[in-house]
Amino acid sequence: MNTVRWLTTGIALTALAGCAHNWDSVIDGRLYTHTNLHRYPVSIVAVDGEYSTIEPRRVSAGEHRLIVDAAPVAGFRLPDRKEFTFRTEKCVKYWLAAQRSSAYSHDFALVIDHAEPVPGCQPTSGMPDKTVVVVPADIEPPRAIPMPKRP
Repeated sequence: MNTVRWLTTGIALTALAGCAHNWDSVIDGRLYTHTNLHRYPVSIVAVDGEYSTIEPRRVSAGEHRLIVDAAPVAGFRLPDRKEFTFRTEKCVKYWLAAQRSSAYSHDFALVIDHAEPVPGCQPTSGMPDKTVVVVPADIEPPRAIPMPKRP
């Protein structure tokens, strides 16, 4: 009876060891904040030529080629599609968004709406847990947009 229990435990541990993930970062096209003017969610169509509808996308750390769709402008049915080079850091989750200059502009820039460490992710394997995950700080602070005065 003990042999069966040990064998079952060994099989379970072997199966769990195979569940280790091979991704380091996460990119998400949903909005994190809803207070920025002319900022819209994006659909991440492809990462490095791999097309998928899964959201959020789990990727390895490093530079990636993203194909992104932004929501269509009012009066249009098709989304606006662009290709970007995006660099991810290890153990960081990114919320990406499309920033437009106006509600009717087809052109958009890909911006980081928010970034935070991935819970439970080890930024360095084999190192003590004392390391700090650095979240990119190059996100532009929202600037005030002057509103026209009413007559």
